[in-house]
Amino acid sequence: MLVLAPMFLAPALAEPIRVSAAADPGVEPVQARQQALERAFAEAVFQTAGRLLPTPLPAARSEHLRRFLAPRATALVLSFQEVALAKAPAPAPAEKALPAPLGLELDVEVNRAAISELLTRLGLLAGGRHPDGFALRLGKGVAEQDLKALEPVLALQGLTRAAKAPLQVSLERLPQGYFKGVLWQDAKSFVADGQDLVQLWLDLWGKYFSAREQQPGVLASPLGISGFVQADAALEFTKILQSWDDCLREVQLHVLDLRPGNSTAWWSARVTNPARLSARLQEQLPGRKLTAVR
Repeated sequence: MLVLAPMFLAPALAEPIRVSAAADPGVEPVQARQQALERAFAEAVFQTAGRLLPTPLPAARSEHLRRFLAPRATALVLSFQEVALAKAPAPAPAEKALPAPLGLELDVEVNRAAISELLTRLGLLAGGRHPDGFALRLGKGVAEQDLKALEPVLALQGLTRAAKAPLQVSLERLPQGYFKGVLWQDAKSFVADGQDLVQLWLDLWGKYFSAREQQPGVLASPLGISGFVQADAALEFTKILQSWDDCLREVQLHVLDLRPGNSTAWWSARVTNPARLSARLQEQLPGRKLTAVR
């Protein structure tokens, strides 16, 4: 038996996601292409975010998420390849012929790790650890009307203001002109400051939801799989497990029991979606002649 120190391997590249988008009619060619690209990137990032969520969001929150991701989408794209120009329907004979809007179909590879981190900081992966509500105290320089700007963010995060709650937040504007926020629960606190109240709010809650005790999923019993012919096959399967970021996090290979033609590997991982993990194992193991060890 070979006992390994905890190790991370570079995850296998995710499959590109195919999307299509079109520019507005009548837009100049160069601008039209840029517009169509940006819309395709936004769709690819939004679809990927939806696949990473443990459960689908209600329609209203889903639309808030789409709007939140759209201006950030281009930075979350790793690469893309154009598949084909989408064909616009020909106008009816009686209609005045207008230039058809430019349409693009792309295979887009996005940064799933960055999207997952973004969703974590928004609290969308918190699951049962998501707070029911928070109490808010307004200090000097902050009025109720200032909170209007936070309403779309609160709706996206699924956060509700309450008169009393274990989780408390204070906001104030310092004499220097910038905002300061403090979030605390029991003996633990988080602090953020900045000129923009919305960004401060995202930073503050991002720190809270990124804290170790708020991480999604549970550390499950070691995941064992047998049937590996060679040690390299087990190492390669670690990359596959790490790519299942919609149900697993923090995948580490700990033990490799080497036996001629039938080695067994054991991993630790934080399971965020047990049902999805089970489905993936049932899909992947038989074709590789591997067996889950209970």
